[in-house]
Amino acid sequence: MVIVGVPGSDSQDSYRNFVAKHRLGDVPQVSNEDGELWGRFGVSSQPRWVLVRADGSIERGGGAPPPDIVRDALVPA
Repeated sequence: MVIVGVPGSDSQDSYRNFVAKHRLGDVPQVSNEDGELWGRFGVSSQPRWVLVRADGSIERGGGAPPPDIVRDALVPA
């Protein structure tokens, strides 16, 4: 599993401040200044999570992902 942060559609300085404030520096971040990635995955606000499975299926939700979703994502199919 790879976890990647996708900040909202704002300037890079703004998302860097968000990452620093919430101590997310160990999580790779992908710039999303134009909001395209959020739009593609149906994200409209934070905190949100999107799980893209190896088969291309997508599951999404708000807040922290439920433990069973994380566990299932870590177990090879």
